[in-house]
Amino acid sequence: MESRVHKTERYMTTTEINYNGTDYTCRIVTSNEGESLIIGGLELLDALMPYPITDKCNGFADKEAERVDEEIFFYTSESDLKLPDNELVAILSESNPEWFD
Repeated sequence: MESRVHKTERYMTTTEINYNGTDYTCRIVTSNEGESLIIGGLELLDALMPYPITDKCNGFADKEAERVDEEIFFYTSESDLKLPDNELVAILSESNPEWFD
């Protein structure tokens, strides 16, 4: 996995995560304790976990996919990733209030 802070745009900070030769743009948001959290898109999740989770399969494509997933705090839609920080954090707060309130 290659991850690097890519750019800071108006209202958002992004990073590129490279998995299996493909770059996925992810967001970086800050928790209420000042921790940087990586938010991935569902396209990245689909690449990392192409298989159904069963008793014998964890769903990951490979060990590298598991390592990449450990770095991601949350997955959301690609359209949500394009929102300004305040709007994205509001969406994330619905499922993770202890990290953002």
